[in-house]
Amino acid sequence: MDAEGTDPEMAADVIDLVKTFQQIMERARTRPMLEVDEETVTVAQMIAYLQRRLSFEERPLRLKQMLRNVNSRQSLVCMFLALLEMVRLQAIQLRQDRLFGDILVRKHTGFESVMAEQAAVRDDWR
Repeated sequence: MDAEGTDPEMAADVIDLVKTFQQIMERARTRPMLEVDEETVTVAQMIAYLQRRLSFEERPLRLKQMLRNVNSRQSLVCMFLALLEMVRLQAIQLRQDRLFGDILVRKHTGFESVMAEQAAVRDDWR
């Protein structure tokens, strides 16, 4: 059995990730917020934010907690795309501690090297 299979956590599937973002988008729609037309947040900025945030953490972070201060729909969409890109690059893992549980974000074993390599070669995340 591989080491991944012995982990008490399980991989968060895309459906759970989408459900979490739907819940957060619904909450964002019902709470008052300032809409700024010229908002220019990008996926690259969200990747940089996630990289900084995760660099200081040794333990997994709850996705809902990380998204608490993300206020606009565009920011939430960019965050969603940033998470998907970081999973694709194998910089992070999205896990759940139980079926239908909160989604946890944690650094993959190669987090530092993947992010350093991507910073050197990619400046086109938008």
